[in-house]
Amino acid sequence: MAGILSKGITLSYKVAEGEFIALTNLQEIPEIGNGAREKVEVTTLADDNKMYIAGLGDSGQELTFKFLHEKEQFQTLAAIAETCEWEVALPDGIKATFTGTPGVKMNSASTNSALTYNLTVTVESAIAFA
Repeated sequence: MAGILSKGITLSYKVAEGEFIALTNLQEIPEIGNGAREKVEVTTLADDNKMYIAGLGDSGQELTFKFLHEKEQFQTLAAIAETCEWEVALPDGIKATFTGTPGVKMNSASTNSALTYNLTVTVESAIAFA
């Protein structure tokens, strides 16, 4: 049977040469990957159709993760101003790793709702899967 439940996905980070620190209360993760490479046209006057080759990838993306609010973790993440290493681990052992700078923002709130915040990581490297 194919398929895997999202239960157990983790997001961790490390600053400098430290150890990965697992974050708690993760509710949502974004699409993660390097995406399609740009296409570069290489059509000549002799071609019957436009011709292309794969160009460069673009790691300039922002990944937004949603968390249930927890004061200490929110304050810790809000205080990080430097580039960190990040790791998203799936329940089957696949890991996506990348570097990036974090930013946090409280989400809107309404009557009788749980407080949440978003952690947005500006990706500064290619995303590696292992």
